[in-house]
Amino acid sequence: MSSETFASLESENIYSCFNSDAGLLTLQGSQVELRRRLDALFCSWAEVVGAIEYSFPPVLSVYSLDLADYFSSFPHLATLTTQIDSNNEGMKRFVDSTRNERLTEVDQNYLTPARYVLPSAACYAVYNHLSNKKLQNDLFITVCSPCFRQESIYKAGERQWTFHMREIVCIGRQETVRNFLNTYRQLITEILDRAKLPFQLREATDPFFDKRDPALILQKLEPLKYEFLYRDRLAITSLNFHRKFFGDRFNIQDCTGEPAYTGCVAFGLERWLSACIREYGQNWENLPAVLQKKEPEVRSQGSGE
Repeated sequence: MSSETFASLESENIYSCFNSDAGLLTLQGSQVELRRRLDALFCSWAEVVGAIEYSFPPVLSVYSLDLADYFSSFPHLATLTTQIDSNNEGMKRFVDSTRNERLTEVDQNYLTPARYVLPSAACYAVYNHLSNKKLQNDLFITVCSPCFRQESIYKAGERQWTFHMREIVCIGRQETVRNFLNTYRQLITEILDRAKLPFQLREATDPFFDKRDPALILQKLEPLKYEFLYRDRLAITSLNFHRKFFGDRFNIQDCTGEPAYTGCVAFGLERWLSACIREYGQNWENLPAVLQKKEPEVRSQGSGE
């Protein structure tokens, strides 16, 4: 695609339904199909390391994320969950007070304390699941989850309050994690080159709330995060090396009994979708062969007779 064509697409709204105030994007038809197929593609890349697929609940406890310093590092991203006071007196007070109103919000005085969080990344659930465990072997897990991030500005397909993230996570010894990240750095670079999808690989840092946070300073001293930037502006994939941080905080031990190292590769599905639509259109068949994964053949189950 020429730069002129891309510039013209940038001025168009390729999504028909987007609430820019709340950051809520609705996909339809071929867009849903393309996102589904992209996720299947990323799942096939997870097979490179034999990752086991998990499906976790979409919420985590405040306690679990607090173990990871989430509320001091990323309070600006957090979306908390709560409910209307469930005891009879509190519920009746709410119903009586709002019976004749058209509600657009629920006052905090009617709500219970927030005990759960809608996380901003898929991999937190993996570390929570493995907390207080000793691994028999280095472990590879893949998971796709809805994620939530409060943003100051929203843009369809790029920055949304809710979006989907596919991650491939490695937990184990340092050498294994480093080899894992190098493997995917080379694999994704080769695939994007073959697809002729314009990209740059750049060092990056997490969006810490406090720019003086020691973790941010450490990231600057030793790069722990790299991003694949589509057309040098939109991060579609990140490579993240956490050292022993999650191993320490969640008491995850590797096979030697030491705190486990962790690393992950994260794919933003809506961001990949936007990049592919802008480069190749909304028809899956128009994508380069290297970005296509043949759908598994559906076989009917015998009756057993």
